[in-house]
Amino acid sequence: MRPVVVEAEVDVKRPPEDVFDYCSDHSNEPEWNPMMKRIEKLTDGPVGVGTRYAAEFVKGPPMVMEYTRYERPATWSLTGNSRALTASGSWRVLPTADGAHLVMRVAMELHGLLSLAAPLLRRREQPMFERDLNNIKARIEGARMAPRIEPEEE
Repeated sequence: MRPVVVEAEVDVKRPPEDVFDYCSDHSNEPEWNPMMKRIEKLTDGPVGVGTRYAAEFVKGPPMVMEYTRYERPATWSLTGNSRALTASGSWRVLPTADGAHLVMRVAMELHGLLSLAAPLLRRREQPMFERDLNNIKARIEGARMAPRIEPEEE
């Protein structure tokens, strides 16, 4: 069976680096995703390829997510596995005249008997993903984020 693909996008009036830094750190996800109960970073060090998180959602089994791509400030990808599904997500942050354009794409493969519900999943998930991106927009635009400190050149 083909994966269920859901895409959502939103314009954010913040610099692309701010959008990337906030969104690519999934420890922030409970702030904008009401379906996430808890998330815990399992690896030490800064976020990057190989970083892993354990996530618990309001509905569904726990999931372990791992970054497979991390290219600041433009894109990152991660995969997640649980008893119920395997998900592969990619995020892009594109600069705009007013800030950034955030694009989220997730492909989900349901396991076992749940695969019979695949046609309904996209219809259920699409509005939730759009809500999540609107929550990100509201949080980032409304927050007084600390000024970004650029790394010193050597």
